[in-house]
Amino acid sequence: MRIIEGTVDEIIEYQRRNGSRPGPVDDPTEAAPEQEPEAAVSTSALGSDDEDSFAILQFVYAWASDGASTRRLLAYLRRALEQDTLIEIGRSDRSEDGYTDYLMVRNNGPRRFGAVAYVKPANGGLTLRLRPEDVADLTDERVRLRRVAATQKYAVTCRLVDDEAVELALMLTGRALAKVR
Repeated sequence: MRIIEGTVDEIIEYQRRNGSRPGPVDDPTEAAPEQEPEAAVSTSALGSDDEDSFAILQFVYAWASDGASTRRLLAYLRRALEQDTLIEIGRSDRSEDGYTDYLMVRNNGPRRFGAVAYVKPANGGLTLRLRPEDVADLTDERVRLRRVAATQKYAVTCRLVDDEAVELALMLTGRALAKVR
């Protein structure tokens, strides 16, 4: 991974000229809808010297709202990796650069399911692959249910508002991992 400086238009033009960014329409190399594209940035060792780890750390620092939130996010991500997961920067077909404002915590195994948690550094929030019945035994106010369709797999959120929330988020991540493994 390289860091390229310039305006957004200059970077997009650079990527277009070097073939590192597909055109906006009908890319023949694009994955079929039922296949998930390869992650642009993925790591299983946050804090190591590899470029992907650096990119994820940079992503958190760029999007996080303050120092305390950043510290809690990084603590969560590092400890989530201990549960045999991968961390990836989200991808989007809707944005020019192809990236989104979230990270994905995924099972480090066969890719049969999406992420077990979506982490938004901007608000320190997690959206987890859990349903209300998966958290029925919890009464913590940091665990909130989303108003979503009964078929929606991601129905639980947890904000990393304090250090105890990190422990709670790790426990919820473990529950989500148990569902996909």
